[in-house]
Amino acid sequence: MKKKLFKIGEVSKKLGIHDQTIRTYESKELIKPTRSANNTRFFSKENINKITIIITLTQELGMNLSGVKMVFALSKKLGMNNDELLDFIYDHKNEFQN
Repeated sequence: MKKKLFKIGEVSKKLGIHDQTIRTYESKELIKPTRSANNTRFFSKENINKITIIITLTQELGMNLSGVKMVFALSKKLGMNNDELLDFIYDHKNEFQN
């Protein structure tokens, strides 16, 4: 089964953020979209979930991108997938904000 992929414009519209914000996340190596032969970025559902986590950590909890990178590294070490990580963040939101 082929995975549905989305262009950067679709993702930015869906998530309510600017295309450049997504490019910044890519340049900081927080996400890695696939690229077509003509270098067009394509984002999987997994990429979109990861961007959602980044938005939650930065915009809702005030974390910087270095902190986000650390959260991703820790979740990887703990064997958490993106859904589990997002659930954890929402369950412990108050602790993140203190």
